[in-house]
Amino acid sequence: MASITYGWDLEIILRALDISNKFSEVTTDSIEEHRYELHQSLEILSPKLEAYPGLDVWLMCMQDSELDLMESKMVGISSMIGGYVPELFWSLAPNVAIDDSLSSVGFESIIRFYQETKAQGIDLPAPTIHFSGWHAEKIILNT
Repeated sequence: MASITYGWDLEIILRALDISNKFSEVTTDSIEEHRYELHQSLEILSPKLEAYPGLDVWLMCMQDSELDLMESKMVGISSMIGGYVPELFWSLAPNVAIDDSLSSVGFESIIRFYQETKAQGIDLPAPTIHFSGWHAEKIILNT
């Protein structure tokens, strides 16, 4: 069992919306610079996502109980397809997916985001399913 989110890699969205993704070029020995550049990009992206409930930036954690901002990040919605998540899998699911396993609002938002960016002449690839080794955490700007 793993975390399931539906959307795009963060870098794809940033390039499509012409937002800097300098953080992806930073080497692992400069975590503070990576955090700063990521924060700058998210400050520009976050207001654009506010019109789409459930559409967030997710950190795809590869190890339980460890938040490493240099791991894969994506823009999308969290979902847990298959109904109620047993307590055993709580640590393996996106935290918000526990109470709302298949949010219709989130799916409506991701479709509307895709259509509205296309109407602006921005061609995004189709959203894909992303799996994480453990869980997904929503990235909050003050972290």
